[in-house]
Amino acid sequence: MTNTPRRRPTSEGGYSCGDETSARIIDAALSLFGEKGFEGASTRDIAERAGVNAPALNYYFKNKEGVYLACTEHMVACIWAHLAETVERAQAVLESESDAPTLIEAFWSIQLRAAEYMLMSTEARPWRQLYAREQAGLGPTSGMERVSERIGKPIMAVNTAIIARLLGRTTVDDECAIRAVTLHGQVLPFHQTRRSTMDAMGWKTMDRERFTCLMNIVREQTFNQLAALRPD
Repeated sequence: MTNTPRRRPTSEGGYSCGDETSARIIDAALSLFGEKGFEGASTRDIAERAGVNAPALNYYFKNKEGVYLACTEHMVACIWAHLAETVERAQAVLESESDAPTLIEAFWSIQLRAAEYMLMSTEARPWRQLYAREQAGLGPTSGMERVSERIGKPIMAVNTAIIARLLGRTTVDDECAIRAVTLHGQVLPFHQTRRSTMDAMGWKTMDRERFTCLMNIVREQTFNQLAALRPD
């Protein structure tokens, strides 16, 4: 797996020159790939916005696809750092033979944690366009594969296993997967089609009060639907 160049403190404090330069390139590329797409963003554009010369991109990342993959890896690493503890706790709930209410609470905790990052994190705000393009298949396939392997599949594995347990099944099947995807997808319009969704709501911003209202409704719907799965 390719490691994303990141800012790392030097032993004297501050950041090393190489890490600082590569981090500037990644920050610039994340914005430009979101605005223009992979094909539309040139290496010259990225270098100019990052304040470096064009050969620096080749030095650190070899080519434009290398820059793109570094951007994807950076996104994945940041998102997973936010979600990992919650997903791991849900996995522990599964392994402890917990009762149905505890399983449902674990499912909900992943929904809430993911929504907090997608909708409220200032760190994730500049990435939304790039992520939407990734979901639409408008970037190199290796980028989408990385998102799926590192984030999508681990979450899906836990969510579908919870639903299988609630249904009284020993294995996960298509029904479990469909239920997991549709429940988890309740907040995606506010992330992937944010502009049109916010316009339809008559909202200019997603503030904490609106987020709380949204998630209270999502919680109610999730709990009602998951509770209804339990065998009589």
